[in-house]
Amino acid sequence: MMGYSHSVSAAATWLALNESGLIHIQDTPTLIVTTLVAAGAGMLPDIDHHSGTIAHSIPPVSQWVARLVSSISGGHRKGTHSLLGLAVFWYLAYGANQLLYQGIPLLALALTGLAGGLALRVFKAPGGWLGAISLSVATLYLDALAYMPWAILAGATAHILGDALTVRGINPFWPLTVKPAVASMLWRKSGYMALPLLGEAGSGRENLLTSILTLYIGAYTLAELGILSTYPLEGARALLSI
Repeated sequence: MMGYSHSVSAAATWLALNESGLIHIQDTPTLIVTTLVAAGAGMLPDIDHHSGTIAHSIPPVSQWVARLVSSISGGHRKGTHSLLGLAVFWYLAYGANQLLYQGIPLLALALTGLAGGLALRVFKAPGGWLGAISLSVATLYLDALAYMPWAILAGATAHILGDALTVRGINPFWPLTVKPAVASMLWRKSGYMALPLLGEAGSGRENLLTSILTLYIGAYTLAELGILSTYPLEGARALLSI
C-alpha cells in the first residue's frame, strides 16, 4: 500500500477498535490525538525504506535512521513487517512511557510527536512539526499517554495487514523463513505470504478501499459531533439485523 492509504487504514482501525469497545476512549480530544498517533504509526514499518515518506520526514537524521533500520531488519518488507517487528514497535512505545525525566516521559512525548507529525504530513495538514509539538503537549495535558503503545501497535498492524493484501506480500515470521510444501500465490516458495486482493501497491482497488475507509472516518466524525444519530458500525449491525 501507499503511504496515504496506510495512514487512512490505521486511523480507521483505531476508530473501529474504539467503536467496538476494545478501546474505551470517551472524550473527543483524546480520541483525536490518539487517532492521529495511530495514523502516523501506520507509516512506521516503512522506516526500513530509505526513500520512503518517513525517511524524508526529518532529513538527514531520518534518512540515517532508515538506512540503519533497513540494515538491521534485512531490508524493505522484512523485519519491520513481521510479528517480531510489531512486538518491537509495541515494546519501544511501552518502554518510552516508563522512562521519566523529572516525572515527564520525554521519550514517549517525542515518539507521540513523531507519529502525530507523520500523520499531519501525510494528510497535508497545516502546522508541520509545530503541530506535532502541539500534539505532544496535548497528549500530556489529556493524560493520554497510556493509550499510545496501543495506538502505535494498531497503526503498525494495519500497515502490515495492508501490505499483506498486495501482490508482494510479507514474511510474517521473519527472521525465520517458513516455506510451503506446495508454493502458491498465497504462500510462496520464498516464504512470503499474501492475500493479494488489492493487486499492486497504488492500484485502483487500493484507492477504492482507501475511499471507503475515508468515508468511514467521516461518518464516525459526524457521529462524534452528534450530526449522525449512530456510529457506522452500529448502523451496519442494525441493517444486518433487519
